[in-house]
Amino acid sequence: MENQIDMNNMPLSLKDGPLLKRKVHPLNFLVFGLLFVILLGSLLLWLPFTHNDSKEINYIDALFTSTSATTVTGLVSVDTLDTYNFFGQLIILILINCGGLGYMTVISFFFLNSSAFGLKYAMFVKESLNLPSIGDILKLAKKVFFTIIVFEAIGIGILTLFVFDNFEVMKSLWYGIFHAMSAFNNAGFDLMGGFNSLTGYTGNVIFNFTIMALIFFGGIGFLVISDIINVRKKRKRFLTLHSELVLTTSIILIFLGAVGFYALEHSNLLKQYDEGTKWMASSFISVSSRTAGFTTVDLASLSISALLVLCLLMFIGASPGSTGAGIKTTTFAVLILWLVATIKNKKEPEVFDRRISRDTVEKALLLFFTSVLVIAIIIFGMTLFDDKPLSKMTFEAFSAFGTVGLTTGITPDLSFGSKFLLCLLMFIGRLTTVTFLTVIAYGKRKDNIHLLEENVAIG
Repeated sequence: MENQIDMNNMPLSLKDGPLLKRKVHPLNFLVFGLLFVILLGSLLLWLPFTHNDSKEINYIDALFTSTSATTVTGLVSVDTLDTYNFFGQLIILILINCGGLGYMTVISFFFLNSSAFGLKYAMFVKESLNLPSIGDILKLAKKVFFTIIVFEAIGIGILTLFVFDNFEVMKSLWYGIFHAMSAFNNAGFDLMGGFNSLTGYTGNVIFNFTIMALIFFGGIGFLVISDIINVRKKRKRFLTLHSELVLTTSIILIFLGAVGFYALEHSNLLKQYDEGTKWMASSFISVSSRTAGFTTVDLASLSISALLVLCLLMFIGASPGSTGAGIKTTTFAVLILWLVATIKNKKEPEVFDRRISRDTVEKALLLFFTSVLVIAIIIFGMTLFDDKPLSKMTFEAFSAFGTVGLTTGITPDLSFGSKFLLCLLMFIGRLTTVTFLTVIAYGKRKDNIHLLEENVAIG
């Protein structure tokens, strides 16, 4: 196969590279590298020079903010504008870009010709972006870097010139930069103050569609963007199965989420708005809830049924190779297709005249069940530390796992224990549960012993 690596024919500079000598699993670099960035960011955000005058915060809040920014979540225990000065906001933005774009993507661009990293380094970038293979990874990293620049530059230009144009020039530019990068990275951090998110722009058409577009393209993944460009430029005739599945699933989820939110909240949370604004707010929350974390409506009075819909969208999340988290759109699609195939008594699921492998189905099932288990454990732990409504703590946990950042407003009032558990959940969610478990289990795999087979009654 094209992407297989022959270790025997590998150049000497790669075989003898420091990473191969040490036989360190590349996922360890991803995990501990992300952890290092979080801890460094927490120390900087804890120091007084990053705070507004007379503002002091506990270390757990600095850690929470750093974790949320690096994992591109957007949950905050202290308001970004009210707490942090320009230096603090800049650090948060740097953390967002480090975590959202895959902190190795930018580094790989600057080390394209470095043979010191070799195969392990390419594998590291692959895991950082959650890519299906390591073939031509460095060329991909270069494409990713310039794609990011183009999308963020367009977003910055629109927001600066047409949304924040009533501010002074430097403030307008800074707000454009911060919110465009936060949106494309699916981070959900804002500079509106008072924990208000984007509720002051509910009826602003330009703002809503610009942010939604940035969230969407940041959330479908670099592989899909590249695939679309190649088809448009006639470099290839058809989209890959991965791209077709991502785009189809994303569009269906956005549509169903918007319709569902409107149906459940049109006479409750949205009753103060006209019909056009109701649909725009519903569409915005449907796009944002899958991993971005911005909101143009106050979610504090959200109905239980709407909370459940948003929890499902947050759990599914973005797509592989994107700036977002969750179990991913492709995982959800594969599980639905597997369920349909099982009901039809088919061996393997099929879609778009192609067959999905058993390995893919097993990986999707593993990711689904481990994710549910992890979230359940964290929710249970939170109930031991805080006496808050279970529905709101559940919503908070799903938001943290999907690195979404939506909240019903209880985040600042949570105890040290609950905040720490949410930090852990954001960390796991950003890496994805399978990656996290792979790191733990690395080097401990044992061959299966073939035992006698026997059936067990089900149902």
